[in-house]
Amino acid sequence: MKLFFFIILISFLFSCADKNKPPSGIIPPKEMSEIMWDVIRAQTLANEIARKDSSINVESQTEVLTKKVFEIHRTTSFSFDKSYEWYTSHPDVLRLMFDSLYTQKQRANDLQKRDEYNHVKKDSLSLKINKK
Repeated sequence: MKLFFFIILISFLFSCADKNKPPSGIIPPKEMSEIMWDVIRAQTLANEIARKDSSINVESQTEVLTKKVFEIHRTTSFSFDKSYEWYTSHPDVLRLMFDSLYTQKQRANDLQKRDEYNHVKKDSLSLKINKK
């Protein structure tokens, strides 16, 4: 009887562990997170380009840049969409990916602020030197 409950417990634990593991054909979480980050950046870039040049259509520019992202990551829009669908049906895994993206965004902002600070500091230093 104890053996029976032990087998049930082990099978339950294994079934729960595999529940959040992407099946074959789904882009692994780390890679998917990297692709999502680049897709977001491509969308942002497309908006910036279109904002500066009114002759450029945002949707077509987004499509072009997103295709380039898929080429860089050696994937397709079909594979990305299929994987994204799987992740949206597994919110615990998706939440971890979004947390990772948020952290990545924060790091990028921190680096940009540091670079801007260093640039301003360097400019003010050169002004002081030139005044002497």
